[in-house]
Formats: sequence, structure tokens, C-alpha cells
Amino acid sequence: MIAYIHGFNSSPESNTFKLLRQIFPDAQALDYPSSGLFPENLARLQKQARALNMPLGSSLVLVGSSLGGFYASQLSALLGCNCALFNPAVWPAQSLRKFVGPNTYFYGGQHWEFTDAMCDSYAIFPDVRSAPVNRFLVLGLADTLLNPEEARAYWKNHASIHETNDGHSLAALDNTIVSTLRNLQQ
Repeated sequence: MIAYIHGFNSSPESNTFKLLRQIFPDAQALDYPSSGLFPENLARLQKQARALNMPLGSSLVLVGSSLGGFYASQLSALLGCNCALFNPAVWPAQSLRKFVGPNTYFYGGQHWEFTDAMCDSYAIFPDVRSAPVNRFLVLGLADTLLNPEEARAYWKNHASIHETNDGHSLAALDNTIVSTLRNLQQ
């Protein structure tokens, strides 16, 4: 079973989750508030993942996009499950710093304030790269929001890496992504 974790200011209504559901109709979405603190959000996501109604004999695969990719990497180490990271945040306290201040959720349009304390909560996290799980990293080479080179360097030797010509948001799930997600579920 695939469980999707959305990115910052996003939601389970994201285009990436819609793409996943077209190919994997039983995919589920995990949700967290972007206004939450990292440790609280991680605990919330862990509780949701443990509560999933998984078919007998199926394996959980976490798929995360952007900040959701950061969460998926952390959560997969805690749960001992495989993960796929689409243009993941690597150093979220640094990459989220530019969003401190007023924000608007992409889906729903609610306005909210991202504070320094919220951003700083991402500064300390465990290095999960040595956790014994399989990781699949998808890098959109035209990503202008997060640096694909930074993610490649961070995950080198710890994930299989697949590059696309997409930007931060994937336009489609190519055959490599689909077949790898299927293999990660076995």
C-alpha cells in the first residue's frame, strides 16, 4: 500500500497525489498542518500510518513530495518501510526560512503565519540515511524551489536516484517511477 505525504502549504488534494491515485487507486494520504512543529507533525503522521487499514500481505511504501519527502524519509526509518522521495527537502530549516511570515495554503486558500519557532523546529532531526530501508529518490532537474544537486549529494549511496526533466511538481509518473513503486511494495 502507498501512503502519500504532501509538501509544505499543500494537502492531500495535490496534483501529485492525484497522479498516484490514477495508477494506485488504493493509495492513501497522510496529512499534517504546515503550521505545526516538526516533532508534533512527525508523531501525527506516524499515528496515521500505523492506523492504515492495509490489505493482508501488503507492504507500506511512503511517498513524499518536497517537505513530505523529508517526512517520508524520517517516518520510513521509524516504521521500517520503504519510501519514495519526490524532490525532497533535505535541510528544511534552511529551505523553509524564506516562508517565514504570512502564507496561504494552495488548496483551500486559508491564510496563516509561519513563525521562526515553527521553522526552527526543523533544525534538529536524526540522520536516517543508514536505516535499513529501500529509498527511491526522484529529482526534477528543472526544480527551482529546491536544489536537485543538494538532494543528490545528500542521498548519494543511500537511495536509488531517478532524474526527470520536471520542475518541483512532477508532471507525470513515468514508467520507471511506476515500476519502482510497484517493486517497493513487494
